[in-house]
Amino acid sequence: MNSEQITAFLQEHWYIASVLIGAVILIGAIRKWNWLCDPTGTRDAHRHSRGYRRVVFFLLGVLLIVVSIWGFVLKLK
Repeated sequence: MNSEQITAFLQEHWYIASVLIGAVILIGAIRKWNWLCDPTGTRDAHRHSRGYRRVVFFLLGVLLIVVSIWGFVLKLK
């Protein structure tokens, strides 16, 4: 597959990529992955703690999964 075929596939089936990204973010927030939740070295490290970031990423993962399922259901109609 070349890049045009991959791009066309993802434009047609965007919900597959969205559910995969949402699942990775959700699992990362639950399992406390450092690359996702560690605030060290960011501009706002003093404002947002690791727990706050975990909650935000958890909600983002859930939102991505819900939107991708909703898109898949609409595609079936």
